Amino acid sequence: MENRPLYSAEITDIIGTPPRWIVRAGGGLLLGLLLGVVALAGSLRLPERHSYPVVLRGTVPPYYLRQAGGRLRAAIASGQVVRQGQVLAHTGHPADTAAAVRAPFAGTFFTASPAGAAAQPGDTLGLLVPLVNAYRFGGRVALGQLAELRQAAPLTIEVPVAGQAGQPLALHGRLSYLDPTVRNGQATYVGHLDSLSALALTRQLAPLTQLSGTLLVSGPPHTVLHRLLGTR
Repeated sequence: MENRPLYSAEITDIIGTPPRWIVRAGGGLLLGLLLGVVALAGSLRLPERHSYPVVLRGTVPPYYLRQAGGRLRAAIASGQVVRQGQVLAHTGHPADTAAAVRAPFAGTFFTASPAGAAAQPGDTLGLLVPLVNAYRFGGRVALGQLAELRQAAPLTIEVPVAGQAGQPLALHGRLSYLDPTVRNGQATYVGHLDSLSALALTRQLAPLTQLSGTLLVSGPPHTVLHRLLGTR
């Protein structure tokens, strides 16, 4: 076979003719690098993570203090912690104790309207949030991740926090119930947060009634090569 130059005459005049061993070594180096990348992708194992929407609810719903006949007035300031049985609102007459509204449980009281604002019957005067609450979460998960969901202990849930963009609150909980009925390839699950996560959630999001978050499920590790090929 004729030994043709690799480059044009102008380039050959500038750099000269490279030795043939450099051409052979360069091809072998590229082939070795490619085989090394394939070997690394076939041996490096990374855990799989799947995310699913989840909804959290408090087991003790907040108590809404509503205006009855246009005479009630809040008896405590917004943000104050009250004990069970403490007066939340009254009519302004000390003798009219029957019309006083008392706290059904210990919690933190938040006013819903500015001080001195007129409230019509049925309007919300304030919100009493439980001081200590337990939270349940639930959602739907694909059948392919049921095994990972059962084995995960504890489960991790991320929820957004107002004023902290990009820094969700990480919560932990455990699976309580898994519905055996399957619809559209998904199963319904229910779980509960642990005590530390429930306390953190109460402190961060005091007037919580329902909150959307993301459930993170970690599966068994698979090699990078299997992921690229779409196999297991």
